[in-house]
Amino acid sequence: MVETGLIILMGVFALLAIHSRLLRLAVIYLAVFSLLAAFLYLLFAAPELAIAEAVIGSGLVTLLYLAALKRNRVFTIAVLAEGHRYRLTDAYINYIERSKALQEIHSFFELREFEPQIVYSEKLLEDALKDPRFDMVILEEKDEIVLYGSDESFVIEELELMFRIHGTDANVRFERFSLQNPQEVV
Repeated sequence: MVETGLIILMGVFALLAIHSRLLRLAVIYLAVFSLLAAFLYLLFAAPELAIAEAVIGSGLVTLLYLAALKRNRVFTIAVLAEGHRYRLTDAYINYIERSKALQEIHSFFELREFEPQIVYSEKLLEDALKDPRFDMVILEEKDEIVLYGSDESFVIEELELMFRIHGTDANVRFERFSLQNPQEVV
C-alpha cells in the first residue's frame, strides 16, 4: 500500500518536473522525485541504494543543477501601480497578467530561456528606476503600457525590436534611461 502511494507520488513529481515552465522548480521536483525513490529503496530493504540515492540523486545532483542554473539569468520586471485607481489589488494584478503586452513579454523571455520574475510594487517611478534589483519597469499610462529599461541592456533592445517587427496590438511604448542617471529618461 505504501509502495503504491510512493510510486504514484513519484509519477506526479516526474510529470511536474517535465511540465514545469521554470527550470529551478523542475530541479526541485526532480529532487523530491529522487528522495521518494530513496524511500522506496528503503521499503524494499535496500538501505545502501537508499543512502546512495538520497546523497547523490537528491543532494549532489540537485546542487549541481542549481549551481548550473545560477548562471541562468533571472530577469526582474517591476510592474508599478503608480497613479492607477486600483493600486495593487488582485483586480489590478489580474488585469496586468491578462494584458497582451505581458503575455508577449513572457513568451519573449521563455523563447530565450530567461526566467522572468514579475514583481508588483507601489514604488514611484523614479524610485523604481533607481532600484538596482529591477531590470525593467512597467508602468501603465492611460491606454498604453510603458516599458522602462536601461539604455545599456541588450535584452531591452531585443524586446523593443520584437515589438516593432511583429507589430503587435499590445500598445507598448519603450523608454530608455541611463544607469548613471536614472531620472534622465532618454
